Amino acid sequence: MKRLAKSESDSSSTLLRRRDFLTLGSAGLLAPLFGNLAWAEPLAAAAERSVQMVPMSVGYIDGSEEYRSFKRLPRKVRRPLLQKEGDEEETSPVVIPAESLFQADTSLPGRPLRVHVHGLYPPVALEAERRREVPLAVDLEAVFPSSDPAFPTPLRFYVWGLRQKYGWDPSPPITFRFPLDWQVLPQFVLRVRRTDGSHHVMRTRFTLDNEPGRPKLRRGVYLLGLTPVAWTRAARISDYARVAPAEMFSLMVSMDPEAEA
Repeated sequence: MKRLAKSESDSSSTLLRRRDFLTLGSAGLLAPLFGNLAWAEPLAAAAERSVQMVPMSVGYIDGSEEYRSFKRLPRKVRRPLLQKEGDEEETSPVVIPAESLFQADTSLPGRPLRVHVHGLYPPVALEAERRREVPLAVDLEAVFPSSDPAFPTPLRFYVWGLRQKYGWDPSPPITFRFPLDWQVLPQFVLRVRRTDGSHHVMRTRFTLDNEPGRPKLRRGVYLLGLTPVAWTRAARISDYARVAPAEMFSLMVSMDPEAEA
């Protein structure tokens, strides 16, 4: 999918070209690192009220803050079913609910956050025989602040999408920068349309505090559940990848602060 279309659930939105968005005063850190991207108009209160949102279920790969690079994740994450049988108990990472992390990393604000959307997870979700269990359509949107007082409402950015109506058509992996600050924290909206015609909208906002029900922000790899109950409990990746229940299919997203100048 070379260029993302508008969200199927938001057909009335008018897409702004990147240069149009920049003229509103949001330049520099808000400029994505990938060229061919679509921006949406500011969130309208009436549109938000018309859709019932539910909290997004977010998991975190425990220990992933120590990974050297997120461009090529460890094999035990990329290909968890290739682990040797006797090694699973000791080496397989565990995904925990991100809201249950002991604490966020309060050293992050003030540095741009590099966000990378890897795609569907676990790998079995990409296999042809399991595609009927994957939603017909998925849209991931990042919510950015507006730096222009004349247009104070947040702006949505269509980050990643999947369509199956005319064949398997997921977006490629993508990276963008987020202008992280104490009062400006990552927010995501996930829109999912299932094969039975039902439509779900899930939203989350990361926290640096101990706000109940919110995922804590730190360097590492997160899994954004495609259902509201995906990450209500911890799961070892080797077990998760082997059983791969459809209600736990997720989008893998990594977050990495840029080095200080």
